[in-house]
Amino acid sequence: MNKKIIHSFLVVTLLFFACEKHGNLEWENPTIFGINKLPPKAHFISYETEKLAQINNPLESKNYISLNGKWKFKFSKNIKDRPQDFYEMGYNDDGWSKIMVPGSWELQGWSYPIYLDEEYPFPANPPFIPNKLNTVGSYKKSLTIPQDWLKKDVILKLGSVRSACYVWFNGKYVGYSQGSKTPSEFDVTEFIQAGNNQVAIQVYRYSDGSYLEGQDTWRISGLERDVSIYAKDRIRIDDFIIKSSLDDAYSEGVFSINVDILNKFKKDSKVSIRAKLIDPLRRNRIIFDSTKYIGIDSISTVTIDHRVRRVRAWSAETPYLYKLQLYLSKGDKLVETFTHQVGFRKIEIKNGKLLLNGSPLIIRGVNRHEWDPSSGRTVTEESMIEDIKLMKQNNINAVRASHYPNHERWYELCNEYGLYVVDEANIESHGMGKHPKGFGYIANDTAWLEQWIDRGNRMYERDKNQPSIIMWSMGNEAGDGKNFEELYNFLKSKNDTRPVVYEPAKEKGHTDVVFPMYKSVNAIIDYAELNKNKPLILCEYAHAMGNSVGNLSDYWDTIYKHESLQGGFIWDWADQVILKTDKNGKEYWGYGGDFGIEFAENDSNFCANGLVAADRSLNPHAYEVKKISQPISFEAIDLKKGIVKINNDYNFLNFDNVDFTWNIKGDNRTISSGKLSTLKLEPGESKDIFFNTSNIVKRSGVRYFLTIEAKTRNTKPLIPKKHVIAWGQFELPFYKEPLMKNNDFKSKISISQAPDKIQVYGDNFSLSFNKSTGFLEDYSFQNLNYLKKPLVPFFWRAPNDNDLGNKMPTRTKLWKDAGSRMKLLDLTSTRNDNKITIVSTHNDSISKTVIETEYIVDNDGAVKIKRRIDIEDGSDIPEIPRIGVKFTLPGSFEKVEWFGRGPHESYWDRKQSAAVGFYSGLVWSQSFQYVRPQETGNKTDVYWMAVKNDEIGLMAIGLPQFDGSVHKYPYEDLDYYPGSQKHGKLDIRPKDQTDWLIDYKQMGVGGDNSWGAKPMKKYTLYPRIYEHSFILKPFKVGADLNKLSKRRI
Repeated sequence: MNKKIIHSFLVVTLLFFACEKHGNLEWENPTIFGINKLPPKAHFISYETEKLAQINNPLESKNYISLNGKWKFKFSKNIKDRPQDFYEMGYNDDGWSKIMVPGSWELQGWSYPIYLDEEYPFPANPPFIPNKLNTVGSYKKSLTIPQDWLKKDVILKLGSVRSACYVWFNGKYVGYSQGSKTPSEFDVTEFIQAGNNQVAIQVYRYSDGSYLEGQDTWRISGLERDVSIYAKDRIRIDDFIIKSSLDDAYSEGVFSINVDILNKFKKDSKVSIRAKLIDPLRRNRIIFDSTKYIGIDSISTVTIDHRVRRVRAWSAETPYLYKLQLYLSKGDKLVETFTHQVGFRKIEIKNGKLLLNGSPLIIRGVNRHEWDPSSGRTVTEESMIEDIKLMKQNNINAVRASHYPNHERWYELCNEYGLYVVDEANIESHGMGKHPKGFGYIANDTAWLEQWIDRGNRMYERDKNQPSIIMWSMGNEAGDGKNFEELYNFLKSKNDTRPVVYEPAKEKGHTDVVFPMYKSVNAIIDYAELNKNKPLILCEYAHAMGNSVGNLSDYWDTIYKHESLQGGFIWDWADQVILKTDKNGKEYWGYGGDFGIEFAENDSNFCANGLVAADRSLNPHAYEVKKISQPISFEAIDLKKGIVKINNDYNFLNFDNVDFTWNIKGDNRTISSGKLSTLKLEPGESKDIFFNTSNIVKRSGVRYFLTIEAKTRNTKPLIPKKHVIAWGQFELPFYKEPLMKNNDFKSKISISQAPDKIQVYGDNFSLSFNKSTGFLEDYSFQNLNYLKKPLVPFFWRAPNDNDLGNKMPTRTKLWKDAGSRMKLLDLTSTRNDNKITIVSTHNDSISKTVIETEYIVDNDGAVKIKRRIDIEDGSDIPEIPRIGVKFTLPGSFEKVEWFGRGPHESYWDRKQSAAVGFYSGLVWSQSFQYVRPQETGNKTDVYWMAVKNDEIGLMAIGLPQFDGSVHKYPYEDLDYYPGSQKHGKLDIRPKDQTDWLIDYKQMGVGGDNSWGAKPMKKYTLYPRIYEHSFILKPFKVGADLNKLSKRRI
């Protein structure tokens, strides 16, 4: 490793020639991306004693000083206004402000954050940056250097600077850096003095490096990660590389470490390097303890190899870590020591499959930006652990570091808790898609090659020893070209077995895995059926923007059928929104367009694509991801006999820590339940389980469900005891239709005709049908009217973000007012025993729709509504957003109960995670306040639903089922109006009404992408004849609703 490739910087004499071709300044010259920056190396922090190394807290070392905290700060609106000599000792900065480091200045009151997806916040003219747009932040901080540091080398480390910076120490120029997501280290030994010192940094918001940092995220600036300064002995460990793999039988650990030792003294020195590997989970059992002695004059490499018998392999399911401790000594004196995690695993591609420890991996992954709603890309260790906990608890096993190397601590935590990581170079030139010559203008330009290589190399060198990393990604959405081919060859030259991937390379030679984004289900089927020799893993899919993640089950049904399909990474983990407060003190999530007019262009709420909200509360579609990703599956074999197959879909775990419980319910009554005490399955095994159904007494109108749950037996890191890992639910085939209602109920029912209405009434109820409109406009029970607005046909849904992307509001706009346009063709009434039938026929010529509605009113006030919706199947009629009815109740009707899927919202293409059961709650609680208001609150496969106030209620009974939602505000509040800047937390508030939508169905929410893809055809309502029936039944509070739901008309 002493011969390792280091892409050094061009010497100063060559810089002048480069500047002639490009800009006159470093930040407009792609060949200059660092001056005096130290070469990259593995991340580690050395300590002066073995005890401190075990504690591993750098703040306790006398050789480390954190520079986090308050800095002096001066903001400049452009290059011209920046302070020129602020770094000089004695410069008067009394008028300067204070800023928190790490952090971004736009989130601390200077300038504004800019949100753009694809475009640059400046014209695409590489490498040039408009000076008037380039804001500048000047930072200064004083620090005290100990006397004994004068005998050591002293390094200044900037964890992450966006976008470019110049550095001075004690008034002397140190260097320059670009590349915002890997550390910039500078040797400041010659500038330090004992006692008071000063560091000065001038940060530029943009540089030519910004052309490679066009990720879909907020454009914010500053010192985004930790800043520190540390001292190293002049004989020291400079770098090291760990190889911890398995033998061909995957049973024995193969360990190797190469340690680079640097001697900066002028004479030879004899030192010893000691490597000790221990097993912390076996009482710190020593696996090996080896010492080597060498003499060095400048730099030498020491290699230590060892074979570990009966090794415990690392995986995300079994994140078993050993601890390596390295010691460097000179004679009897310890120079430095540190620890590092070691995980034994073997990553390879064989026979077209990605294998870990010999097992084909299934990637149930997400993309994750580093994001905090208050501090932006500055994230804490606590928030990292919270992310990992939520991922583990929701069956996510992998994360893509989108789209840059993450904080070093993130990888250590993924090692510890168990997540597979795709590490990604900080290369995305998305905005070059707007350039006349496209991505290739820089991707094929050799002047940019060294910057390409540097970004890939700095990622690799820093993170090479992290066992959680299973693949290296060369970047994201930067087109393709020779520079990527060179970077691929460079990374492969590292002799690292981990695959190198890149999405735009498609199936070409410079990607080891086909790594596409947003391919449809049909597209990945086509790939799999060609029997390719490369695995396919979706680098991005299931775009989780707003109310989304439909048809996830269709993706995974396909993935499980084809060996070459090995999963994917959902876009993305957390909503990238910013916490704001309105003038009334109400908090809400800010998105593009909410931040001043400094830069008017924005991409609105395209930053809100998370499975979780910015505060890490779950968005509704997160439940679907957990269900579809569960590593234990259940298959119906013969439900009449109660036979269900249980499959262990883990790669490496058996069921030793899993408890299975089950129950059979008739409606909401438990008939039988129990535990599966003897279920022991190894990975990949399955077993048919028999559940006794012979004791079920089949009752009319009762639905019987078998539910099986798999829970953790014992607590595991971040996962509590009795945590639900997986579940399955099956309706047993024992349903019998309920009996028709007896006519023993003697209450009379009457009908009267008036010029403007038909009225039907009984002892304690009345209904009125408007003769002009044909609609039911009054429905009273116990002298209280249910209807604040009439029951009308309804075909619209408030567009979700996917709908906006595929232009649904424009394409299907004829359906928005189709219900209110309905013209009455006929209205008739008939009487039969204790029932009165009203039949209306409506027509809308624009949508070519005829609706025939039959209302059968029973003598207890119940109404059976049978609808026939005939939509002419013509080429000019678009799909229908929803087919149903809508009516408005008074605001006092604020409680809801239902028997159907729940408790969270569900949709035609996103309902696997919602179990059928009995649920109740407030009407208001059924709505989710998405970042931008849109369709919310739907419940699928509803057998009955009831809304009530403190006195009476109204039940809807499906014949057999319906989809339904209730809203404590006008449903129209959710609608989209072009140019509006609405926010769910501000604009969706409870009001004095309850809107109830009872639907045949609404179309799926979609989710293949949010910029054109429609819901799958199987989840779409096309013009044809539909029939939709349900019963409305009034009741007094306290009635047995389940019993009431069995009555028929």
